[in-house]
Amino acid sequence: MSSVNATRRTFLSASIAGSGAAALVSGAQAAPQAGAGPVRLGIVGAGIRGLELMQSALNAGGRIMAVCDLYDGHFRRAQEIQPNTPTTRDYRQVIGRGDIDSVIVATSDHWHAPVAIAAMKAGKDVYCEKPMTHTIPEALEMARVSRETGRLVQVGSQSLSMESTQKGKQWFDAGEIGQVFMVQCSIYRPSAIGAWRYPVPPDATPQTVDWERFLGNAPKRPFDAQRFFQFRNWWDYGTGIAGDEYVHLLSRVHYLMGVQFPLSAVANGGIYQWKGDRDVPDIHNTLYDYGKFQVQVSANLVSNWDGGEIVRFMGDKGTIELTEEGAKLAPYNKVEDYSYPLESWPKDTKERFLAEHKNDPLADVGTARQQPKRQPVTFTQQREGTEEHFKNLFECIRTRRQPIENVEFGCGTAVACHMANTSYRQKGQRVFWDTDQRKLSSRG
Repeated sequence: MSSVNATRRTFLSASIAGSGAAALVSGAQAAPQAGAGPVRLGIVGAGIRGLELMQSALNAGGRIMAVCDLYDGHFRRAQEIQPNTPTTRDYRQVIGRGDIDSVIVATSDHWHAPVAIAAMKAGKDVYCEKPMTHTIPEALEMARVSRETGRLVQVGSQSLSMESTQKGKQWFDAGEIGQVFMVQCSIYRPSAIGAWRYPVPPDATPQTVDWERFLGNAPKRPFDAQRFFQFRNWWDYGTGIAGDEYVHLLSRVHYLMGVQFPLSAVANGGIYQWKGDRDVPDIHNTLYDYGKFQVQVSANLVSNWDGGEIVRFMGDKGTIELTEEGAKLAPYNKVEDYSYPLESWPKDTKERFLAEHKNDPLADVGTARQQPKRQPVTFTQQREGTEEHFKNLFECIRTRRQPIENVEFGCGTAVACHMANTSYRQKGQRVFWDTDQRKLSSRG
């Protein structure tokens, strides 16, 4: 299509490309109502994740009506997925269409809230990639606009729609691991790609990349293709490990534990290996306090241990471990072995104690080892979760029920991630969340 070779000035003035122009500008302003047919979608941000979402949405039964991006090569790739799709560099031409029910927002983080809020005000439901927003005020504003407009938001950390998460929730609600006082989360990605050092396309120029539009509310600077294609490495456009990876971990924590916000967070870390081309850390560790339990998050983009994303709910009766591949229930068969402390007692006192506790089911002094033992259970999931996440949204668009990862839930995980970043950037100072005032403070 002609949009591929058009200059930035052409797009800024016309906003529409080639043969898709008529379709892109034909939208009525009334809010669409999805019927029995496919949910009609527009995509804003067709980069790595946006194009994955495009394919997943199609697989889930959605229909792609238009694609917006700021790099011409992404238009060509989108056309390879679905030929003859109208394209534009101006997201307003997508949210203004009358034949779109929902907008997929998969831009750089600093554009999430502006596009999502504009889409809701235009009468569209939203699928917004994680983290929901670039800042805490934006998260609160998105929640407010969703309530006022009645538009739905599904936050795209698809872990809530994973079969493993649902299996873990079943075990947790059934009391299989008892009371949880600590959750341990980890993420390890020891590679250049894991540290967001993505390759830059050889045709990336000011003519093929709309750099000025990309900057948006970020500080102005000359064209830099590396910043455009590797945006997660800079606070101006991204949210680091917390925004990219913590969300997947903490969304599972919040879902199983039934919480929205942490009470406090304290974080540390630094740039240890991937130096010279970033200002976000490659190691970022955070301790959260939720009042009745604590959460440890260990994030490491330098080395590997266990691999992938792991969340362990550590209860007094067992542990639930959730990964990207499945879930594991490891029940405890609690037996208190008294032999060590009893070695310091005189023989008659020890024998008296053993006689008195020979039927104690927890004491390994008599019949304890004859008690029935609960066995570990392993569950392997068959699907990654993104298509199920879209199916959940599509059903909610038709029924107007709230999706599984709605705007209030997304607000909670976004705040938690921003708390980790704030503490890190304040040299490890503990930060507190004031639920009543809906803001951060440095004192609890």
